[in-house]
Amino acid sequence: KQIKKWYMNKVKEVNTFTVYNYAWMLNPESKYLMLTIENDLRQEEEVPQLDSAEILYDLLANGPASVSAYCDIEVRRDHLVEDTLNVLSCPDVNFRKELRVRFVGEQGVDSGGLKKEFFQLIVKQIFDPAYSMFSYSEETRAYWFIAETFEPRIKFELVGFILGLALYNSVILNVHFPRVVYKKLLGHEARFEDLADFSPSIAQSLEFILNYEEDDLQDVLTCTFSVEVDFYGSKTTVELVPGGSSIYVTQENKKEYVSKYVDWLFNKSIEPLFEAFKKGFYKLYSGEMATNCDAEELQLLICGSPILDFHELEKVTTYEGGYAKNSPIIINFWSIIHELTIEQKKQFLFFSTGSDRTPVGGLGNLPFCIMKNGDDSDQLPTSHTCFNHLLLPPYKSKEKLREKLLVAINNAEGFGLL
Repeated sequence: KQIKKWYMNKVKEVNTFTVYNYAWMLNPESKYLMLTIENDLRQEEEVPQLDSAEILYDLLANGPASVSAYCDIEVRRDHLVEDTLNVLSCPDVNFRKELRVRFVGEQGVDSGGLKKEFFQLIVKQIFDPAYSMFSYSEETRAYWFIAETFEPRIKFELVGFILGLALYNSVILNVHFPRVVYKKLLGHEARFEDLADFSPSIAQSLEFILNYEEDDLQDVLTCTFSVEVDFYGSKTTVELVPGGSSIYVTQENKKEYVSKYVDWLFNKSIEPLFEAFKKGFYKLYSGEMATNCDAEELQLLICGSPILDFHELEKVTTYEGGYAKNSPIIINFWSIIHELTIEQKKQFLFFSTGSDRTPVGGLGNLPFCIMKNGDDSDQLPTSHTCFNHLLLPPYKSKEKLREKLLVAINNAEGFGLL
């Protein structure tokens, strides 16, 4: 009620006190709740409030989309990026409504599960090396913009839009950017300190330069105010300042060199790509978010928590159809889950909820239900990802349960498993 009051006051420009007027004081869980309810209210506002005659007129004049409560899009699995770009460029699509997805050639109404899968699949494709948009760092296991890409800026705008659209629809994404990306999205300055998260090896090298006290720094480094860039197999020199390739780094100018290098790395080298990315992200959001979140919190809202504590999930899980937490199959189930590798746990989470990410606040905040499904058979476990429901047959042995569960989670992509 307090959040709704805050939102209505904001819409009506009424300055009445609620604790949510001071969102910067709230913890991430409260901010996520605040954002989710605000998004729901904004989506409701996009639904036309019409009487029967108006609905019929609008339906005949403008088509079904004009009176629908949803933003319905249809995409092909094997042309996902292309189709999404086409939808994005269509002026008649109202993304401020709740998103609903249909895959061409597949049956099923999207109650949330297909929407989650859509986001997972398009993120996976966009960050595929074949697109040459982002490079992957083995050191940090994160992605960064490829400054020398031939891909058009509209594709980077699409990536930003996907992040904003997922946030608007309360879908957690499996995206791995260094935190400096979220700082830049919020308009905060990228600093030397951000290198530790971006590239520890580069941070260590620049720290060596800053901490070196001897007068022979120029001879030790033989480094100039320039950067050598690999442009698809050929080396290109980029000067950090005019004439930089002939200016050596010395004790007198080393701080300037580090500052110029950091600015080039985080800003100038990727400026047109990042501006397109940022433009896409803010298609659904105003700059108000900058006053409500810091970079770490924004990263958490978009990507969820990296901590997978399945003991917390076990505590909050409910059971239906005759199962209880002390049922033998349930005891065996959790024993198997806790023995899985991290990657298998992510696969299970994706299979049963449509996302392999942990919501803000951890798995203890994830509504999850295990339901009895039929009798002991060779049928695999299935799931209703839109409701976070796992449908589990009462297998007679732990070995059979493990076998069937692993087969199911290893083949979770596609509507075939609901």
